Amino acid sequence: MEPSLGTRAKFMTFNRIQSRVVTGPLMGHNTLRKHLYLLGLLDSPLCRKCGVGEETSAHILWECEALASLRHVYLDPFFLEPEDIRSLGLGAIWNYHVELNRMPLKNILLSHVS
Repeated sequence: MEPSLGTRAKFMTFNRIQSRVVTGPLMGHNTLRKHLYLLGLLDSPLCRKCGVGEETSAHILWECEALASLRHVYLDPFFLEPEDIRSLGLGAIWNYHVELNRMPLKNILLSHVS
């Protein structure tokens, strides 16, 4: 399924950082803990927000209970299904990411990169 013309047009207005933020979770290339753990840069793949599940794109976008309220504000439902991601606007994903990074982290590992 290809993105709609409106989605493509919106994507073309994004700068490089915004483009990376909205495509990274969908493509699996990101700075989430699971990815960094697989690269050998972290000792644990656990989510910084809840400390329970592995911090993956799927976990952040539709599984993490600690992010349910934030998801509800920016993406509408408290919990999403994978197929719901296609119907989200790029602006909504961007706004969710911005607010997500403003939240205090529950478990911060400052020495994640040597």
